[in-house]
Amino acid sequence: MTNGAALAGLSRDQIGAEPKRAASQVSQKARTGPLIINLGCGVKTSELCVNVDWSIYIMLYQHRWLVPLMAPLIRRDRVERINGMRGKTIFHNLRKGIPFPDNSADAVYHSHLMEHIDRDGVLSFQKEILRVLKPGGIQRICVPSLELYISEYNTSLAADDLTRNASIRHDRIVANILEQSVRRASQGAKGQRGLRVWLENLVLGDARARGETHQWMWDRVNARAMLMDAGFVDVKVCSWNESGIENWQHTGLEVAGDGREYKPESMYLECRKP
Repeated sequence: MTNGAALAGLSRDQIGAEPKRAASQVSQKARTGPLIINLGCGVKTSELCVNVDWSIYIMLYQHRWLVPLMAPLIRRDRVERINGMRGKTIFHNLRKGIPFPDNSADAVYHSHLMEHIDRDGVLSFQKEILRVLKPGGIQRICVPSLELYISEYNTSLAADDLTRNASIRHDRIVANILEQSVRRASQGAKGQRGLRVWLENLVLGDARARGETHQWMWDRVNARAMLMDAGFVDVKVCSWNESGIENWQHTGLEVAGDGREYKPESMYLECRKP
């Protein structure tokens, strides 16, 4: 289960409802650099962050002796992703809040997580991030860019030449906007058959249960308003390779294996706690 699943259907009062006890797993004295919390990390972890998620990937990473036993039931590429994970991880359900004390983090980062939260739960999620950040601390957000998708859609409409190929290309662009909001089959189950799919669906559920579906889409206008409502200041759009977070580029969180942008369909925002 992913943090998307943990946050799906979240009400505005549920996040942060329980005491933040899991932070005892992280020794602050052992840290030599800033505390950067990577929320909903999946397999994209960093040695420069404390990586928090409620996914099966984190569970297997923390208990790597289970990976060979689970290998026959999960795809080879998933095993490779787990083996490629690095850094300190916390297995934690974000519906119970962010597992750190008030004013403890220098930066909080999350990538392609916020769009999976029900719209009426996003403000509470943001206030929880504000709580754990130190005064002056930075939140960095990476989300699918609605503005980019709409621009591509309009370009496709203008380029329509009434051919079948143009229709197919256009439908793919429409899918970029809508497919993750309406899908039922999990992305992880695509291309699989038989017992493996049945077991996955039995344990993890469909796409909605796994937190894969988008509950909202964000652009620079509605995201800025929401962040200001939560109490953040200095909201700005930035590129994937620039940040006010110390040593951000060295985390590798937004870099693909070939050195290029990891998720080029994204919008990047940064804001600060007053």
